[in-house]
Amino acid sequence: MDYQKLDERRKFYFACCLVGAFFVGLAYTWSVLQSPFIALLGGDAVKSTVVLCYTVTVLSSTMSPSILGGFIKKLGTRRTIALGSILFGAGYVISGYTTSMAVFFLAFGLGTGVGSGLIYPTIMGYMASLYPDKRGSVSGIIAGVYGGASIFLSPMLAGMIESRSLSFALTVAGGAALVVIFAVAMLIQPVPQGYLEYKCGSGSAGAGRAARSVYDLDRAGMVKTAMFYVAIVAFAFGCTSGMMVISQVSAIMQESFALTATQAAFYVSIMSFMSMSGRFLWGIVTDHFDKYITLCIICGLPVIAMGVLAVSDAMMVAVVCLAVTALCYGGFGSTITPITADLFGAAHVTENYGVMYLAFGFAGLAGPQIAVKLSTGGDYSMAFLAACAISAVAFVMALIVRRKVQAVIHS
Repeated sequence: MDYQKLDERRKFYFACCLVGAFFVGLAYTWSVLQSPFIALLGGDAVKSTVVLCYTVTVLSSTMSPSILGGFIKKLGTRRTIALGSILFGAGYVISGYTTSMAVFFLAFGLGTGVGSGLIYPTIMGYMASLYPDKRGSVSGIIAGVYGGASIFLSPMLAGMIESRSLSFALTVAGGAALVVIFAVAMLIQPVPQGYLEYKCGSGSAGAGRAARSVYDLDRAGMVKTAMFYVAIVAFAFGCTSGMMVISQVSAIMQESFALTATQAAFYVSIMSFMSMSGRFLWGIVTDHFDKYITLCIICGLPVIAMGVLAVSDAMMVAVVCLAVTALCYGGFGSTITPITADLFGAAHVTENYGVMYLAFGFAGLAGPQIAVKLSTGGDYSMAFLAACAISAVAFVMALIVRRKVQAVIHS
């Protein structure tokens, strides 16, 4: 395919990937599925084991792009997404029928986890290659659709589970995800070599900066650089406070302000909306302003928000600070891809993003644990203080990344 023809069709490929991102967003519907799974697999006696399976899912999703990086590189974009669609969709379908914990861990823990780990990072890398001139905006839109899909999918699943059964709901949802995402894989086309230079041109400011600051490193080359470790700490530590808010806001509002579960659910929706909005907002900002200043902002604002939360017991102050943190957390979904491409080159952005995706896995494990381990009787001040310190480290790392990039640009 020549460059001009790709220009004409890339909006279609973008639309296909939006649809794919929406369906893989099924991964965010766990809160609706947890109780039905517990009932299916044996009741309260297996509750902790079922919850552990979701942890396996998260780990599988975030670690598989790195562990399977060489295999993914050989498969290519289309076959990776196709394989992911089979694992992801089939994992949901099988999970709805089994009463065996071992099969549940294989189907849901590994199947849907590895499947989403193959699909979403590959789509994000593909979009960065397809839109080298609009990486921030495009990444933000894809990330927003992925993260916001549960707003629509969760009530649909809940309705089908209530009116029919868990197996019926997961057969419909998993089957649809498999078919649609597999179709997306068949419809998109690889980005030809040289498209970055064709699209951006050596005369543009963005291309000029990239030419002087990146070296088109593959995964093996990237992890040998000091910049990689500074950047991934910025991403992982920066995401941690946001992940704590997203995962624990219901408990925080109930335990700290004596709200009912129904009342707290309203604030869960607010934080989900803020996170989704952040993906769109910061993606657009990244394309129109310095992406490294954007990174500093989304790492820096949670330092203030978490610090205020640690010393204030006012409910409205807490809501505002939690919302700001969720907004910044959403920003990482739209900035990691363009920054990875900018720092280490566009040629291997798909596999490199897969490694950077580990940042979300770290945050997904650390954020909730900080909230649970450091809170006592509804007092989350120590947890917020710890999150403030972690966010401060992320902010310092972001400043270091920006200084090093600026030094390369002006050398």
